[in-house]
Amino acid sequence: MASLLAFCQVFIVDQGLMIQLFVLVAVAMCLALPSLSAPTYRDYSYWTRSTRASKHAVIDFQVALTQRNIDVADQLLIDISTPSSPNYGNHMSIDEILDLVAPPAPVSEEIVNFLEMNGCYNVENHRDMIKASARVEDVEALFEVEMYTYKHITNKKMTIVRSGESYKIPSQYADQIQMVAGISELPHQTTRPAPKKVDISKSDPGLVIPQTLYNLYNIPTGYQNNANTSLCLAEFQDDQSFNKKDLASFAKETAITPINVTNIVGPYSPSSPDGESTLDVQYGGAVAQTANIWFWTVQGWMYEFSTALFATTPAPWVVSMSWGWPENLQCQSGVASCTNGETSEQYVQRVNTEFLKIGLRGISLLAASGDQGAPGDGSPGCNNKKKPLSTIFPGASPYVTSVGATMLNAPTTAATPVGAAQPPICSKQKCATSTSETTCTYPDALITTGGGFSDYSPVPSWQASAVNAYLKSGVALPPSQYFNSSNRGFPDVSALGHNYAIFLSGGIEQVDGTSCSSPVFGGMIALLNSYRLNNKKPTLGFLNPLIYSAPSNCWNDITTGNNKCTESCCSKYGYLATAGWDPLTGRGTPNFANLLTYVKTLN
Repeated sequence: MASLLAFCQVFIVDQGLMIQLFVLVAVAMCLALPSLSAPTYRDYSYWTRSTRASKHAVIDFQVALTQRNIDVADQLLIDISTPSSPNYGNHMSIDEILDLVAPPAPVSEEIVNFLEMNGCYNVENHRDMIKASARVEDVEALFEVEMYTYKHITNKKMTIVRSGESYKIPSQYADQIQMVAGISELPHQTTRPAPKKVDISKSDPGLVIPQTLYNLYNIPTGYQNNANTSLCLAEFQDDQSFNKKDLASFAKETAITPINVTNIVGPYSPSSPDGESTLDVQYGGAVAQTANIWFWTVQGWMYEFSTALFATTPAPWVVSMSWGWPENLQCQSGVASCTNGETSEQYVQRVNTEFLKIGLRGISLLAASGDQGAPGDGSPGCNNKKKPLSTIFPGASPYVTSVGATMLNAPTTAATPVGAAQPPICSKQKCATSTSETTCTYPDALITTGGGFSDYSPVPSWQASAVNAYLKSGVALPPSQYFNSSNRGFPDVSALGHNYAIFLSGGIEQVDGTSCSSPVFGGMIALLNSYRLNNKKPTLGFLNPLIYSAPSNCWNDITTGNNKCTESCCSKYGYLATAGWDPLTGRGTPNFANLLTYVKTLN
């Protein structure tokens, strides 16, 4: 991995589906969000430059305009998301949010006119972002580039048109245009080993199925969902498929209500289902029960997705993202294709603003905390001496709820199989019955839960006392030079992330990862939203002020374990679990019944 990064190869990890007996790592070339010019490197291991593009070929691109009043928007988000505030739940409309953060109307209107005068069409003015299309010859003139056809080296039929060098923003708009996407970046085709069926009959403490989660987290079945309850599972790059037959088999074999996928957005290839999408839909849907399930695939990265989600109406009320990459590598690795002074921090800040806008609408964002422990994807081989601990984005964003992973301890006594009547799968395989959790850690699990402290975002007001208590608890900490103790800590919460049974391509697979945890927690938030909607109350929206104000009985505190390991090695640096919040499992795993009781007290 390190050698590939040295050559600017790009990887985004889906945090973090693992198939038993080998590591299932999603790798993806990250689509660009350039600043004043695009990167000069290219992912030649997957693409080769061919001929000059036809001057009549069409390019779709996206222009990010410089925003304003971000500090005001941040305070508004905290106000409407804090349960004790008289303004709790007073979410804002899209127009109200854009009135606050978008540049003055003449700015976007002038740039729209400029684009149209220079050959662009289908120009959409979203006030702080502009989408447009143009022929290659017009793109070349507008951004001072030469466009080429690139061919994928393994899929000969796959081609893409991109620039052969850095592009330039017209100088008169250097202060008004912050970033552009769609001109220069080359997607990295996801490469995974083919799933391998494994013998899971001897798994100890057994397979996790939906009933395991209902039992462990005190989740009622037959929940009366509001018709507007929704949960979205977001996938990135080439990860774009689940199979409806697998979904039906999963529901039948685990004896749950069929999962209701109502919205599919973006590319969808059901003939070749992959593990990540399958896991997300099966377990997010199983916990959310009869909620409306959205499946949303994104060909870009976080900027493209966040702007699209913000502009969508009606939008899903809860969104789970199981993907991530270290904050400080968002540009260095090419995730955002930042150059000419644009930094990873600036990219993260821009996307954080988009997340902030989404929270103001009343939408809950969740993200996995990563599968490489405290070393993270910045040091997956435990050999980065300069930065042995790394973060993850979006999992370290202060505007998402970061979800870590636990695993079950073996039961101390014989237990009754889950449910009054055993689901069919439990007559064929051993199903988990334990109700005791610990930190999910390699080598006992295939992954180690990610956690630590953001590189860029200061500790938010809603988390300050919890982080302070951890730092002053006396627990052993890594050397201070390797993490910023004054910054946002993650994760916020956790859920099981080990030994999940999914149905993939007609067979049972066993998977690990914070990819399990995030959609499961998202499903529970969907259920809580149902109560709110059924009682004519607004959705929960941005969750973190609620999470840190909720009574301690809402959480199962995880006090054992560490996250010093990655998926393949163990470092001497990492964090230890302790009572209260910690950067392994956050406040702990949920007690849904108690959370619901607390939510019932809110305005």
